Amino acid sequence: MDRFVRSFKVFWRAERFLRQKEFGLAVKKIQFNALAALVAVIGLVMLSLSVFLALEPYFGQPLAALSVAGINLVMALGLTIYAGSLKPANEVEIVREMRDTALKDIEQEVASAEAELTELRDDARRFIKNPIDALLPSAIGHLLYAVSKGVRSSTEQASKDAEMSSKE
Repeated sequence: MDRFVRSFKVFWRAERFLRQKEFGLAVKKIQFNALAALVAVIGLVMLSLSVFLALEPYFGQPLAALSVAGINLVMALGLTIYAGSLKPANEVEIVREMRDTALKDIEQEVASAEAELTELRDDARRFIKNPIDALLPSAIGHLLYAVSKGVRSSTEQASKDAEMSSKE
């Protein structure tokens, strides 16, 4: 039972640690995505205006606007890809392995306890159906010991009686 409690504590701590790390990673990803959105909005305003004004004399208004929109979309896409490429720290994998090991130990303890309970249930059913058959294997050793002791004492008594009768 101590192993079960220890394994459950390790599992609980590992699971809590993993959830904290996953939450922290999710927060970072959200922050970078929000930053990407902010950069996209600011870039859309500032860069679009400056590029539009620079390209208007060469390409005209429609092509200048299309070029500015393409640049803004490429920047936003780059930041979104970077946010998606963030991976958890190395320590998370170690804790994940510890959690899995603790979970396996818990499963083994539960299976062992279940097997013991099944065996106890079967023994109880056997005892209820036929109590003599259930008690006989454990009592037979004691019965044989008592019988052998009784036989030994009766033979010793007979030899003492024979010695007494021969002395008379």
